Amino acid sequence: MKLRLLGVITLLGAGVLFADQAADAIMRASYALPAPETMESTAYMALVDANGSQSMRVLKMYSRKTAAGTDSFVEFLSPADVRGTKFLSIGSDSGEDDQRIWLPELGRVRKIASSGKGGKFMGSDLTYYDMGTHRFEDASYTLAGEETLTVTKDGRKVQMVCSVIDSVPKNPEIPYSKTRIWVGKDDRFIYKSTMWDSKGREEKSVFIVEVRREGNLLIPVRTAVVTTEGRRTLLQLDDLSVNRPIDSAIFTVRNLER
Repeated sequence: MKLRLLGVITLLGAGVLFADQAADAIMRASYALPAPETMESTAYMALVDANGSQSMRVLKMYSRKTAAGTDSFVEFLSPADVRGTKFLSIGSDSGEDDQRIWLPELGRVRKIASSGKGGKFMGSDLTYYDMGTHRFEDASYTLAGEETLTVTKDGRKVQMVCSVIDSVPKNPEIPYSKTRIWVGKDDRFIYKSTMWDSKGREEKSVFIVEVRREGNLLIPVRTAVVTTEGRRTLLQLDDLSVNRPIDSAIFTVRNLER
């Protein structure tokens, strides 16, 4: 009986090990997907509260890939109460992006500390952490199952069979205790993420509603963030320009202060 029980325990342990190895392989492939060298777009951000009231923001967004990660620059164009607000994130291979924000009413640049990465980005349901560069090495992964999602891909609604992966961060300063990730089995693209807060409570889900193919790239052009309280942040990218030259001066603190 002891030998049989030991055999069962050994098999269960091996099953967990293989599941973790499978999850690692899936996430490595996802992180290895090609990313745009540069991208520029006009973004429309709708903030919808739990009662359905909506406010719209227009942003100009720039990004570029570097050896250390991804740099991004965001400028709010409207409405008037946020016009001129600018955000800069400089990717780092250490996993700790340098993030700064220019608030016109204060007339100065404020650095986002590591402990502040869980703060809301300009009243949306995205955090400063969400706006940064993430690495495979930042978390441990477990295969949780398989599920089919409906997404719009190149203008057509399609059924995407996804591997469901649980991701647990290694750094305790990361604002999420766990993230469940839906990764397309045929393209390794992440179509959905659900986050749990530092106390283990489900907080929100991020849905990639629509993706567009640009050469060998998959670009998310419509994203919805839905919280457990019923708030929504809807983001749509228009006037998309991919892999065209962008002035490197955009990604500087001096540009924040202009």
